[in-house]
Amino acid sequence: MKSILVPTDFSDFATLAADAAAELARRFEAKLFFFHCLENSPSDTAPEVDQVADTLNAYRGKYPEIDIQTGYASGTVAATIAQYAAEHAIDFLVMGSHGRSGKSEYFIGSVTQKVIRQVHCPVLVVKEPLTDWSFDKVVFASSFHENEVAAFLHFKDFVKHFAPEIHLVEIQTGSLFDPPYFLSKESMERFRHLASPFYCRTHVLQDWNVDHGIRSFAEKIGAKLIGISNHHRHPLKRMLVGSRAEALINHAGLPVITIDYLDE
Repeated sequence: MKSILVPTDFSDFATLAADAAAELARRFEAKLFFFHCLENSPSDTAPEVDQVADTLNAYRGKYPEIDIQTGYASGTVAATIAQYAAEHAIDFLVMGSHGRSGKSEYFIGSVTQKVIRQVHCPVLVVKEPLTDWSFDKVVFASSFHENEVAAFLHFKDFVKHFAPEIHLVEIQTGSLFDPPYFLSKESMERFRHLASPFYCRTHVLQDWNVDHGIRSFAEKIGAKLIGISNHHRHPLKRMLVGSRAEALINHAGLPVITIDYLDE
């Protein structure tokens, strides 16, 4: 992790993300980027731009020991953030979120949801101040297909610095599409071996809803962090089927890392 981006609207949730990202930057000796999108605002409005620039520069005073770069641009928030991340070779993103629920969750989505649909690096989403950085017990939720191995290795590369106990979990909902239990356990075995040298257990659980099952399990074992492999769905399919990663970041109180994986 060499470059961490915090998209900020200067809200309380953005402050949570900034503090978390600053701690990660210290631990990983990474460069920290703060970026603000001037959505619905003309970029040539000098007073507003000057105010944004001054507010962004204040991060340098708040975190003087960290190498910080700031930027701003006009445009649609998620697309502009994704473009900035690509242009600056960002390899990790941190965002604060309050999430959405109900119909708006699927038809509108939060800014954080929209961002994780468009950026293709790991995204850490926080909703509460991160005061406990032990991350000694973590959950990785997945379908554990072959194409999700890289996502798990990204997750392991992040959590290895905390010497964690890793719990691999697949949630089944009683659907006809659920694989047989023995096949799920078999496919998880490769991931368990990849978790070496860390202690790792596998769990195939039943629940009425995938993200509810992940959250319930994480709470039950006292996990400090949840990781989930994120499949970018076509917008129509996402509306009809939903995204497990997006549902999880909306509903989980724990910090969540979403990591892209490729289609088969």
